[in-house]
Amino acid sequence: MNMKGVSGIACASIAIGIAAFFWHDVRNEKVPIPPANDAIATTPANKTTEVATSLVTTQTAAKDENLEDIRAQLRAHYGQHLSEPKIQIRLLEEMMRYLSAIDPEHWQENLLALLDLWFPEHGEALKQRLTALLDYKTFMEQERYTLKAMTPEERHAFMWAKRRELFGEDAEVIWQAEIRNYALATSLQQIDAGTGSPLSKVRTYSEVIQQTYEDQADLVLENRRQELTDRFLALPSIQADLQQQPASERYDTLRGIRAELGMNEDALNRWSELDRTRDQRWSKGEQYQARRETILETYESGPDRDKALNQAAREILGQEMAEIIQAEEEAGYYRYERERVYGQN
Repeated sequence: MNMKGVSGIACASIAIGIAAFFWHDVRNEKVPIPPANDAIATTPANKTTEVATSLVTTQTAAKDENLEDIRAQLRAHYGQHLSEPKIQIRLLEEMMRYLSAIDPEHWQENLLALLDLWFPEHGEALKQRLTALLDYKTFMEQERYTLKAMTPEERHAFMWAKRRELFGEDAEVIWQAEIRNYALATSLQQIDAGTGSPLSKVRTYSEVIQQTYEDQADLVLENRRQELTDRFLALPSIQADLQQQPASERYDTLRGIRAELGMNEDALNRWSELDRTRDQRWSKGEQYQARRETILETYESGPDRDKALNQAAREILGQEMAEIIQAEEEAGYYRYERERVYGQN
């Protein structure tokens, strides 16, 4: 059962917004920090369960009559895999979002009770996982400014020390996607700093993808081929080599890069055609930019300058493109002043 169905039922049952609890994932040196979480109640376990069960059957149940449907969907979606750490986290996050929406004041007590009621065979393990999860979110909130002040390497080490403290060896399973992304990013830095042609570097890159994702590599390439290709093409050393190559050699290099990353023949032909079209556009754009700079030096700001700029755009770029350029420049965007990234724009 798709969990979108769960969210749909929740939205249909109550007329309030969903409170978000974000799971931390570091990318590109950004550190999104989840909101602070209240500490888990320290009431003895039997007392907590008794009180929480009462809350579930009065306040929460009164606000949402579909709890049984939610339980069935959660068990169908997650039940067969609840021994897996990553699945446990996904279940807890789903329930946290849902329960905090229908009963913001008592969602933690309700969650503890429902874990026992809905998943009795995994109740204790899930509650222990919940404790670690909430402790981690609290840690991320408390250390948010410390984390922002760190270098990426320091932040990575600091966070992983806490993850291993709270989750033990399961941390590497829970954050497997991040581990792989980090490994791939590190390899790209090494490839960029190394020597060799773009085609030799892309072969190394392809091997790294296979090593990083192992038996899932083909699926990852299928689903993320454009993203992975763009990440490679954006490397400064690759752009420097492409910029120095004659156009015909550059077309062959770009085709070879894409082929190495698994693009089929039809896709390669479409991209080759687009590369040539982009070069033509940039050639005209450079002509227009040179004329524009001359006009700016010649005319004072005013109607005469605007008329000269519009005429130059029409002559060089054509009427349709000239209208686009005029609208962009009026909005403060100058497309031909942006950086040229071969293979991307």
